[in-house]
Amino acid sequence: MTGLLFLLLALQGVTPSPGWSYPIVVTDSANTQRRNQFINRDSLERFHMVWSGFNDESRIGYKIFLLDGTTVYPETMISRDTNSPYLSELTMGDSLMAFWREYDPVYYAARSLEDGGEITPATYLFTTYTLYPYIRACPDSLGRLHVLYNDGGEVYYAVWTPAPGAGFITEYEWKIDGADAGGVLLVDGNRVHVVVQDPVLHNYSYLQYDLEGNTVVPLTNFVAGDPECSRDPELNLDPDGNLMVVEDVADSYVLWKLDKTTGNLLIDEKVIVSDVPPEMYISVSFILRRLPGTNRYYLCWTDSAKDNQILYMLIDGEGDILQDWQVAYDYSDENPEDVKHIDGVVDDMGNLYIIYSQGETEPVLGGYPTFGWFDHDFLSIEHEVNTEPQVVSLRASLNPSCGSVQFYLEGTDSMELRVFDITGRLVAYVSLSNGSGLWNGTGFSGSRLPAGVYTVVGNQGVSLSITLLGE
Repeated sequence: MTGLLFLLLALQGVTPSPGWSYPIVVTDSANTQRRNQFINRDSLERFHMVWSGFNDESRIGYKIFLLDGTTVYPETMISRDTNSPYLSELTMGDSLMAFWREYDPVYYAARSLEDGGEITPATYLFTTYTLYPYIRACPDSLGRLHVLYNDGGEVYYAVWTPAPGAGFITEYEWKIDGADAGGVLLVDGNRVHVVVQDPVLHNYSYLQYDLEGNTVVPLTNFVAGDPECSRDPELNLDPDGNLMVVEDVADSYVLWKLDKTTGNLLIDEKVIVSDVPPEMYISVSFILRRLPGTNRYYLCWTDSAKDNQILYMLIDGEGDILQDWQVAYDYSDENPEDVKHIDGVVDDMGNLYIIYSQGETEPVLGGYPTFGWFDHDFLSIEHEVNTEPQVVSLRASLNPSCGSVQFYLEGTDSMELRVFDITGRLVAYVSLSNGSGLWNGTGFSGSRLPAGVYTVVGNQGVSLSITLLGE
């Protein structure tokens, strides 16, 4: 308690910039092991956090809190009680999934975005003898995960169907020849954008699949020269669906942009910001987040030299500066500090919410996951109207279920759902009205369907995987 009190007192010396909230420490204990954390925001404006230093050990923690830091779901260990570093995560439908390495084997767990409850406990996936154990995944509209993972230095692409309580069912997978180490991907409609490292030059190559795993754009190197590139650049899309790739190269953040259809280079290594003037430093810890319905993007990062500042700027899809870099949080008066490992989300109004590790380095107290947010109305530019269609989502009352399943719609009142079994065969229809509808787990014959994983698909990109258990 004394250490936490000391840190809270130290936080009083931080200087937030205009528009930024006061930062809040959101865990009870420090994280001196793996100081990285991820944050997601749900439709009820609650924040789901997963971090890799639960109880100041190398364990995976999970909690839900409100904007003011009030705890909604208490801090909970979701890994097994053993060494569990190298965290990655994503949200899919009504679930948050965390992946980590337990010494060599890779495990995962899933939590409910509705109430934080356990959907899948810590479950063994596979053993990987690699220095790059992160699972990089993105969901598609059919309730599946498109995944990159490593076996040694080799990069594998796979499509998984979640099977709560039992890991995943692999629909297909293969090695990406000509790729090395890490890699990242982004699913957009029927396109699966993949960026990987070249095994010789260690710069970037691009590859595109469709949802069925067919190669649309073959593996092509799009980086001239030999810049030092990391294994995991930031990906995003411009308003036309072209792929934006942002990376820190030679003490600068640079942008490449690739045509969504051909993979042709539209923007070649455009410098967005560099270490000039000297009081500002870029780092490998940064995020690129789009303001929904706009051609605007937050670039937010921790400094690399002083470790005592969070910086941000606003750019457009061409990499042009709309709002030049500013200091978001300044811990200079509390030097020495240790400010690292940033993650963040943006709401529909364009407000930015971030989480990062912050803590004194003398005395050694470890890093505390720290939360803050930025009010978009403070930007000195005109507000842009959100032109994106209303988001429609589907959730289920029980998943997995041994009985009936109640479906709930958000964003629309009625819809007809199609239910497919694991072979892709249509087995049932479910009609929803007034925002909800009931499925009793039966097929066209009226009989109860066999236990297994079923994919429920509607229109407007709605999909959900449901696991039926034996009655």
